[in-house]
Amino acid sequence: MYLMYVDESGDTGREPGSSPAFVLAGLIAPSGKWTEIEQALIELRQSLGAQYGLKASDELRASTIMRKGPGDSARRVALIESALKGIADIKSVRVILCAVRKKNLPPETDVFRAGWSAQLGQFDGFLASAGGRRRNAGAQGFVVADRTQSAQLDKLVRALRRERPVTETYGWWRKKTRIHNKPLKHVIELPQHQDSKRSLLIQAADLCAYAVFQKEKPSMAVKANKGNERFLKALQPAIVKTPGVNADGVFIVENV
Repeated sequence: MYLMYVDESGDTGREPGSSPAFVLAGLIAPSGKWTEIEQALIELRQSLGAQYGLKASDELRASTIMRKGPGDSARRVALIESALKGIADIKSVRVILCAVRKKNLPPETDVFRAGWSAQLGQFDGFLASAGGRRRNAGAQGFVVADRTQSAQLDKLVRALRRERPVTETYGWWRKKTRIHNKPLKHVIELPQHQDSKRSLLIQAADLCAYAVFQKEKPSMAVKANKGNERFLKALQPAIVKTPGVNADGVFIVENV
């Protein structure tokens, strides 16, 4: 059994002023290693406090750290980079990343559905391969998400168990595409919705989502300190390189 803790960055809106991208990051933890992973994150949190002056009461949310964390912007970028390196150093942790780029999406595309469908599809694929090569093996997985749009997400998960259209490319000479139905098979139950303040694993997922969003649309402070280049590089050892991801390990949705 695997647990995927998911957090978002950006918004799902299409109106002027909305974010240019909607990002999802999933931190995957084997259930048998959960206690070990939480303890590693507790120790990472203590280490960041000792090194950078992060208060014990401060949540590990990247946007908050950049706004009012310890020191100047350079120190805050270094703190986030160190946190991402610490996450990547936890051997049993894997990370799945997805970004919906809104600019070229058809007007009728539901950004929330497009992003979550891709994220859950990647997790389902990870679970399918996690069971080894035995026929119909696969592992089971459970999703824990921050408390945002919970009813909408529950409804989507039910729908994706019946139908999840995926565009596939085939043919080695003349490439062709077709739409194939690949419903979720390995993601069980409905997501559990958890307040991020009570979960270090969701806070870790928030840091990962922030790293992707800053690559898509960096803030001035992050860009000035090259955080948009440093963040995802720090996370690389943990990123699952699923089919279709870019050089940074992010699955991009931009034409659905």
